Amino acid sequence: MAGPNGGGKKDLEVGDVTLQSFRTRMQELLTELDKSPAQHRKIGEQKITADAYGQGFGAATALHGSYEKVRSRLEELTRVFGETIEGMGIAVHIADKGYAGVDIEEKERFEAIQKRVDEHGRPNATHGSADGGKDVTKTQPPASTDTGDSGGFS
Repeated sequence: MAGPNGGGKKDLEVGDVTLQSFRTRMQELLTELDKSPAQHRKIGEQKITADAYGQGFGAATALHGSYEKVRSRLEELTRVFGETIEGMGIAVHIADKGYAGVDIEEKERFEAIQKRVDEHGRPNATHGSADGGKDVTKTQPPASTDTGDSGGFS
């Protein structure tokens, strides 16, 4: 909102100190995640063999399959989460220094993170979805929003 003389409100200003402290906090969060058991590589190491659930009955096999599916998805989600935090830190640096003031390696890393996060977030990604990864928007007709009730308008 503009003030009486056309300028922006003072409380909406973002100074260099604020951007730098935010970037520092993003780096701290990333470091904490990397040291924690929730780090994606550590989750990937937490495997249980199929025979640990028992042998000779289908429920043990199904349980192992479910565990592997969940563990794999959790590993992927923590990787994306870490990259998202890293990307936020790079975005703050770009906002602070300008795109021209950032190293080419950092620009390339930021673009790679954006691409992976975008691919991960697509609705037709095969992340264990109930539809088997099919793009349901192409295989199903759009749902009708006409309820027959005009809400009192004709």
